[in-house]
Amino acid sequence: MTRSPRRLALLGITLSAACFGAHAYAAQTMTDTHSSTTDMQGMTSSPAADGMYVFTLDEVIVTGYRVATPLTLSTDPQRPRQPIPAADGAGYLKTIPGFSVVRKGGLGGDPMMRGMGGSRMVMDMNGGMMSGGCPNRMDPTSTYAFPETFSRIIVNKGPQSVRYGASVAGSVIFERETKRFEKPGVRGSVSVLGASNHRLDELTDVAAGDTKGYARIIQTRSYARDYADGNGHRIHSGYGRHSLTGIVGLTPDPDTLFEVSYDRSRGWAKYAHGMMDGSQFDRDSCAVKFERAHLSPVVEKFTLNFNNDTIDHIMDNYTFRPGGMMGTEVKREQYGVRAAFDLRFSPRTSAAVGIDLRRDAHSFAEAHKRRKGSFNNDMDINSFGIFLEYSRDLTERSSLFTGLRYDRTETDYHNALFRNPMGMLTRSLVPGSASDHAVSGFIRWENTAKKQPLTFYVGLGHAERPADYWEAYHTWAAYSNRVNGQTASPSATRPATEKNTQLDLGWVYTSEKTNANLSLYYAHIDDFILRKPQIGMGPTARTPYTNVDARLYGFEAEYTRIVSPRWTLGASLAYTRGDDRTNNTALPQIAPLEATLTAKYSHKKLETNAVWRLVSCQNRFHKGYGSVTGTDYGPTGGFGIFSLSLAYRPDENLTFSLGVDNLFNKTYAEFVNYSEAAIASLGIPAGGHITEPGRTFWFKSSYKF
Repeated sequence: MTRSPRRLALLGITLSAACFGAHAYAAQTMTDTHSSTTDMQGMTSSPAADGMYVFTLDEVIVTGYRVATPLTLSTDPQRPRQPIPAADGAGYLKTIPGFSVVRKGGLGGDPMMRGMGGSRMVMDMNGGMMSGGCPNRMDPTSTYAFPETFSRIIVNKGPQSVRYGASVAGSVIFERETKRFEKPGVRGSVSVLGASNHRLDELTDVAAGDTKGYARIIQTRSYARDYADGNGHRIHSGYGRHSLTGIVGLTPDPDTLFEVSYDRSRGWAKYAHGMMDGSQFDRDSCAVKFERAHLSPVVEKFTLNFNNDTIDHIMDNYTFRPGGMMGTEVKREQYGVRAAFDLRFSPRTSAAVGIDLRRDAHSFAEAHKRRKGSFNNDMDINSFGIFLEYSRDLTERSSLFTGLRYDRTETDYHNALFRNPMGMLTRSLVPGSASDHAVSGFIRWENTAKKQPLTFYVGLGHAERPADYWEAYHTWAAYSNRVNGQTASPSATRPATEKNTQLDLGWVYTSEKTNANLSLYYAHIDDFILRKPQIGMGPTARTPYTNVDARLYGFEAEYTRIVSPRWTLGASLAYTRGDDRTNNTALPQIAPLEATLTAKYSHKKLETNAVWRLVSCQNRFHKGYGSVTGTDYGPTGGFGIFSLSLAYRPDENLTFSLGVDNLFNKTYAEFVNYSEAAIASLGIPAGGHITEPGRTFWFKSSYKF
């Protein structure tokens, strides 16, 4: 593939800009999103760095999001929202302009940002990166994220941050923070949601403590049966999940925090897109966090995170499908350490520097109905990363933000043996190893107008990432299976490192009654890792990956206006176009043009909301090609979905909300999607794109104490 010289130029620009001085983008992002709201919560205002004020709206049900800082959005997932509150992280992200979700069933969808998903979008949860265990991505990271258990969900779009990894598409941070106690006490929240298809969600969150520390317990339960589309066709999509979290924090003084947490979740899910379901999704995670502020006049804060995650997953075709015999159990053990220093050299300059280490060990075992096997380790991945974000306030109204990151990844391929239910060896892969090096960086200039609350920004970013576990494993299995007479070493067929160079520019406008933003982007991706059509069928099926050169460009626009004391109107528009320049065709899995119109009416303790989502048809596709998140099946038509909700808040701690999504019971399917697989034992024939839920009623009550 073509090796673009742009990355050398970018690194030179980044290093040169770093010599100017600093104001760390990551540190500023975290500070800004904590102090000023961007999701229309509370009729409050907070001063911006240039003296302007950002106003927020007293909204009960969130129907849209706004950006207060360029390319960064923060939202409180504990707020009621419409459409129906999400059961996992992907469902929540889908409502943000620029996001789409690959549907598999009722749970476990794969989120995509601006046409890119998988490891192109960094997902950080509770201080560390966590990946799912399934080689077919039944459980992306967002599957294990029950949104309401987190304090904030922060989205950084584009390769304009290096703090959390090489963000080819951007990053999503699921952040959990326990508010410190100023005096001894107990606080908490309880919420219950009921909806069509026998869906039931429960959340209990209780914390107790004093000025020296706290203890917190979070319990969630989520369950739903198969949903029906607008035509009454049942989709194989039921799921169930239960989680329990324990947190203990020590706060000996205002500048110190030591926290230990443990998360345990158990679940299952039916999937309409494949030959198997997820009969077990077990997760056990522990995390340790240490924070110390004001270590010196220069060191504002030191943060140390340790995370350990164990995923134990079983996929089979006999638990929820009569007559099946096949099954596989996979286990993924992950360890991660991250240390970061936030530095401030002067009122106009600051920086962030850090290091992260990560180890993944992945194993397989046969889990057939009548034959079980022992685990054998198929792949180990060890990674090391170091980053620097260093910028400067150039004038009272303009700033320069820069960052640089280096990553090294070592992958060890082991002999992965697998047998079918009859005991016949079907997979014996050639062992080997591979080493990858990646350099990422960005530079961005922001300027705020003198006489109006308008900020302009332009940024150039470059991000590199090696093939992830899914891309590496499937390509390895496609060309190195000795059972089929293949002897290629894994390093010989491994896809080359993907390299994205992207230009971002836009405007952000925030005033007392109006909030608007427009973002434009253009990405040139060398060695884009493309999924090729499946070779063969059944146990001998192979799914190789290759490299192509690609191009992505598009825009997002949002507008919110308080037109009267009782009425607020909003609109958003998002579009992405992708081109496979090597094959001169459409880049697969790109969502079409989408618009959303919202209206809110508030009167005293009552609020009503209307959301009209409009999606264009998509005729640009490349059948059978895609990425780890899925492949193109065919074109889709346009549709419009209208939803209503009503909320009543008797006092500031109690909220009742109800709504109906897809009011007119339309039958429709998203383009970024899987096709419906045949399940003969259940009488389900193969179909086109998996259709979305029909008319859905929901009711939610929440109480804080």
